[in-house]
Amino acid sequence: MPRSGVFACGLSNNGLFWPLRIRESPHEPACKEHMDRSVAVLSEPERPLGRDRKGSTSRVDRRTFLKAAMFAAGSAFGCSVLGCNSSFDIPCLGPAPPPVPVPGMTYIRASEIGCALDCDLRNGNNKYTGTAATDDGPRINAAMAGASATNPITLIIDGSALISGLFLPAGGYWGIAGLGCGTGFFLKTATNNDGIRNGPVTVVSNDPGPPTPDRGRNVSLKNFTLNGNQGNGFDGNSTSGKRQGGPVAWYFGIDLKNLDDIVIDKVVVVRTSAYHIRFSNVGNVAISGCVMKSQGDNTDGLHFDGPANDITISNCDFTTGDDSIALNCPEGYSGNISRVAVSDCTFNSWSLMRLYTTNGYSKFSIDSVSVNNCRATLSEAAFLIGLINGSNPRSVASLNITDCSLTAPAILALAENFGTIALKNVTFVPSPSNVVWVRPQANHICGFLRPSPLYGNVTSAGSSLSFENCRIYRPPDIDVAALVIDNDSTIDTVTFNGFAVQDGGSSSPMANLLNMGWGAVGQLVLDALDSTNIGVPVSQGGFSSIGSISGAGVLATGWEFPDTVMAEGVPYISASSGLPSIKVGGVVEPYPQP
Repeated sequence: MPRSGVFACGLSNNGLFWPLRIRESPHEPACKEHMDRSVAVLSEPERPLGRDRKGSTSRVDRRTFLKAAMFAAGSAFGCSVLGCNSSFDIPCLGPAPPPVPVPGMTYIRASEIGCALDCDLRNGNNKYTGTAATDDGPRINAAMAGASATNPITLIIDGSALISGLFLPAGGYWGIAGLGCGTGFFLKTATNNDGIRNGPVTVVSNDPGPPTPDRGRNVSLKNFTLNGNQGNGFDGNSTSGKRQGGPVAWYFGIDLKNLDDIVIDKVVVVRTSAYHIRFSNVGNVAISGCVMKSQGDNTDGLHFDGPANDITISNCDFTTGDDSIALNCPEGYSGNISRVAVSDCTFNSWSLMRLYTTNGYSKFSIDSVSVNNCRATLSEAAFLIGLINGSNPRSVASLNITDCSLTAPAILALAENFGTIALKNVTFVPSPSNVVWVRPQANHICGFLRPSPLYGNVTSAGSSLSFENCRIYRPPDIDVAALVIDNDSTIDTVTFNGFAVQDGGSSSPMANLLNMGWGAVGQLVLDALDSTNIGVPVSQGGFSSIGSISGAGVLATGWEFPDTVMAEGVPYISASSGLPSIKVGGVVEPYPQP
């Protein structure tokens, strides 16, 4: 998620007032003018306030973001790493063997370099006496300092260590391998830094901007736990007065930048000050079997700043108070993000994924993103796409979502231009109970696609949106549509090739397939669609905003369509005659039934 702002109030779906936050910048305090507001709903300014990279005041901040201070309870993980009766259960992924030796790699056991390994990973205390544990960070940093391309080093963390941060060689060629459950690190109180970072101890800005440095390579993290010791800004990792970090930068569980060839496998990261794992200017990243579990704003799971490329994320479990996965092009050094594949993950978070390419003055692109076989319950939306007007055409070039079951107010919360979005075998369960609507919003209707609940007045343009074998499972009387189009937004082609609504006991059918406000669809293609439990194809007056309707399944819907909107040679039921008809050479003729 973006990182800046001020405070105001918002209106939740149930009509209650909740504090909203336009993110507070790590570089400056919140603006008192906005902190003093007591309005019911935040009316979004024409352009957000913030700072540019040079530190001067700017009308557009690449990090402006509106967020409720609510958090849905996380999923259950079973027993803790050190016992089922502890106050905080750390997910346990089981034991792991030591790494198989690789020729040329130096292996260092923490227990053999003088580390005390006396830390309780739940609370940071000495696990034997309950008093202060020993800080093993300096010993580990010294032992790993010589890692290089000619001398790669892997630390075997064979116990539980208190650390005041691990600051390892910036160029990479190092790894950390735990022995699974019960091995890892607890970040010492008042460290005021990242837990693990490739780079020196000095805290530097999270967002240096261009130019982008050259990349090092080869960092591996496997089979251990990191407890980030989240506090309230006074009693945890951060004692700056702000939970997320200090005046220069936020503090992350793991911070990796300027690297290729990163492997993260079966790492558990919990209770972080800000993001669980932040990546900036990275490529060839493989993340699998990881668990991220923290509450609160800004606790993104896997946060990628531009540029980034060739990322795979599989079999991970996210319970976060913010975006589970963030693809934020304008942040960090800034740049394009490409080729991201997510599969077999579970989510219980604010959003499954954020994608945004522009902050109003820098414009980038995201391409080739796929999400497959995932299950999620999200508070705000599954995919938060964009922040602000002005993105390049087709800026989110391609997004494919397949074999997923997603419970959320919206699947695609749109505030940015896109190229091709394809959904296949996706079940959408609309659930608006925790959503925060930020004005202006034309309506509060759930949808497979709708204007973003956070950035509801952004105009977007899309090339192609397709549904193949998708369905809405509609809880009783939830107001939902397949598409909600407004704000003068347009989509060139919308195709339904297998679509249905399964109703959970509503008193009336879903009102319409497409809720058309101020917006337009160039071509609506109905190849296969079950119209049961759907009232009409388009909201009242909406046909005038559709260029043409075609498809092999139009007649089978049983719906009536205006003659003027029908494509040539497509059988349909005419709204003017109520009879099966077909348009030939611009003339409406009766369509003979077999």
